Amino acid sequence: MDYAMAGGPTLIYYINAYTTLISAVLGVCFSVGAIMAAKDTSRTNALYMFARSLSLACVAAIPVCRNVPDILFVVTGIMLIVQIVDCIIGVAIKNKTRTVGPFIMAACHAVCLLLSI
Repeated sequence: MDYAMAGGPTLIYYINAYTTLISAVLGVCFSVGAIMAAKDTSRTNALYMFARSLSLACVAAIPVCRNVPDILFVVTGIMLIVQIVDCIIGVAIKNKTRTVGPFIMAACHAVCLLLSI
């Protein structure tokens, strides 16, 4: 990972950490919206989606609070995969917003990972 001469995190570390956290928190927000809009079986699925999104957001908060490059690298990679899958789902359901948004976030995560190596 990218470190400053003094051994502390660099600007790239913080950009990566906050990008990952924002992406994870947006996932929580979308899952809450799905819970409120869904009924019956769909609501149960949305609750499962919320549990996973909340877990990712909690893990994504760790590198923001502490200098933990290994956790940041892993959670950014996970968020990259999540955003790629969300983008594919957007293509499958033919929804431009649900395709472009995740694509942009996936690109941000990929750039953050590349800059962190």
